[in-house]
Amino acid sequence: MQEHGEADEARIAALFRDAASGAPPPAFDAAQVIATSRRITRRRRSAVAGAALAVLAVAGVGVVAGIGGPRDATVTAASGQAADQAAPGAGAAGDAARAAAPEAPEAAAAPNAAVPPAGPPLGPGTRECADRQDPALRSLVDQALPEVVGASEAATTMECRPGGERGVALEAGGGVLVVTYLPPGPVTEPPDGARSAPTASGGTVLVSSRADRSGDAAPFADRLDAVVAFLAPRL
Repeated sequence: MQEHGEADEARIAALFRDAASGAPPPAFDAAQVIATSRRITRRRRSAVAGAALAVLAVAGVGVVAGIGGPRDATVTAASGQAADQAAPGAGAAGDAARAAAPEAPEAAAAPNAAVPPAGPPLGPGTRECADRQDPALRSLVDQALPEVVGASEAATTMECRPGGERGVALEAGGGVLVVTYLPPGPVTEPPDGARSAPTASGGTVLVSSRADRSGDAAPFADRLDAVVAFLAPRL
């Protein structure tokens, strides 16, 4: 490119020398022509270099845009660091905001997945005499106290109780567990040691237990309150 520029300068100088013969004295000399030619050459070189840089810049952008993976993460991280440096105090402000924000409460313990939610209450029985081993009530008792699942039914009297009542009596834990549902209405004083609570249908649930042998601890004595709490919203 330099040889080409020098050849242009020589040709321009020769043209001016030929034109100068027989013509009025020029307003400029050969040195000025050469200087002007060199300026033109420098402009051409600058234009060519600028175009080459523009092509490289566009190619570089395309390469960066087309590359993914860890390098992108590095570029992103570097950009974030640069932003923090460009805004002094931003990191400190973020730390202060995080410190001022209240901590989220720990998630409450999830309920036992095996225990279904309370649906419509079971309510009073529909038989003329109460079923002393009511299947629907037994299903709820098994859910409230899984230890009695499969337990044998305890003996009950043949007395005909009001049809709205429901009952369950089970042999378990060296004794007998008794659960009774009473429909809405007056309720007599529950027996000693029994737990009771009003139910969702307006009735009352009673839960008690007794040991087979005198002096032994009644079965599930420390679980009766939990059984009542489970059954009340479902009855």
